[in-house]
Amino acid sequence: MIETRESELKRESGRIPLAERLAAIAHDLKARAGKAGRPVNKDEIDELWGHP
Repeated sequence: MIETRESELKRESGRIPLAERLAAIAHDLKARAGKAGRPVNKDEIDELWGHP
C-alpha cells in the first residue's frame, strides 16, 4: 500500500496543478472569444435560467 501511494505521489509531482491548468484553459477560451461579445441584460439572464 505504501509503495502504491509513493508511486502515485511521484507521478503527481510532475503534473501541473489543477488550478494552473484551469487558469490556462480559461485564458485560452477568453483569447478565442475575441471582442464580439455584448452585455446581457437581466431579462435575458432570467430567460436563460427559466425564471419568470
